[in-house]
Amino acid sequence: MNEFLEQFNDKTAEDSFGEYDAATYRVQGMLPYLLPFLFFLPIVTNKDAAFCRFHANQQLAFFILCIAVTIISRILGIIPVLGGILGGILGIAEFALAIVLMIGAYNGKAYRIPILGNMINVF
Repeated sequence: MNEFLEQFNDKTAEDSFGEYDAATYRVQGMLPYLLPFLFFLPIVTNKDAAFCRFHANQQLAFFILCIAVTIISRILGIIPVLGGILGGILGIAEFALAIVLMIGAYNGKAYRIPILGNMINVF
């Protein structure tokens, strides 16, 4: 499992974090993956820390992804049985991604969300 996740780990970003930032702000870096509307929490905590900036950007990308998944699930919900099954699968996949990103933030890793995580660099 670790080998699979390491392909999403941005080593240059992780090297820029610093042990103090990763240890101090791990909860602020982890919580918004569970509650995506709090994506700004790491920036409010410390806008100068590379750890906080990286995870705020990834959390914004995750928030946008959650909105897109919700819209797609609602559209698929029109289809009687298949829509419910596909919507459930998308919801489980979204939750699993949130758990992986939370664990990565807690451990001081720099997991990027594929495709969308590279496009968003607001903070």
